This record gives sequence, structure tokens and C-alpha cells, in this order.
Amino acid sequence: MLTDPTTSLVETIKAKLLGDADLAALVADRCYDRIPNNPTFPYLSIGEVQVLPELGEATDAATAHVTLHSWDRFKGSDAVRSIGKYVIAALHDQDLMLSDGAVQSLLLESARTLPDPDGLTKHGVYQFAILTDANA
Repeated sequence: MLTDPTTSLVETIKAKLLGDADLAALVADRCYDRIPNNPTFPYLSIGEVQVLPELGEATDAATAHVTLHSWDRFKGSDAVRSIGKYVIAALHDQDLMLSDGAVQSLLLESARTLPDPDGLTKHGVYQFAILTDANA
């Protein structure tokens, strides 16, 4: 049976990010699955999660591609870059335990900073590849 790690991954990632003192100093507890109307800046949001099963006999593993976003309204991009630095440090190549398995590998795939089309907001995008194993 294939275990979908999405819920456990999102909960664990959110706890890991909010447990990081440097990151919490910038975003407090503002890490959202669903962004509220008129959020306080800066904040993090958990974006897209794509799960690709690792198929094989007696295997219950998957690779999840998780996209995280940071948002800020500041005259420059320094704040978003600082948030990104702490997001990457908190997650890249770190060990995480899931409620329904373990993370075997957690690696940053890409990171970028870009202006939002509103002309006011800076946006950071961080994509991670996460190999999970429900049997671990």
C-alpha cells in the first residue's frame, strides 16, 4: 500500500520552520497553508506538493517535491533573501521524522527571489526534493 506523506510532511516542515529561532525572529508564527486575507508581512506559505511513488515490491516510499514561498514588502530584496537563507538552513540535508515514516533525503532543488506583479511585494521560492519511506 502506498502511504501519501503529504499531510505528515507539511506538518513536520511547518514545525521545523517555526522552531527555528532565526526564522521565527523574522516571520513569528506566520507560516500558512492557506494565506489569510490581508496577511502581516513577512510570512511563509507552503505551496505545491507533488508526490511521486517509488514503485517496487514491498516498497512504501515516495519522492515529494515541495515548494515553499516567502513574502515581504520592503524596498529591497534583503529581507526575503534572509528568510530564504534560514529556510534553506532549517531544511536542506536535515533529518526529519514523520508521523507515518521517515525522511531519507531532503535536498534543496532551487531557490529564487523575484518581484511580485503588484510592484510592492518580494517573493522567494524554494523547491525541495524529499525522499520518504513509510517503512523506516
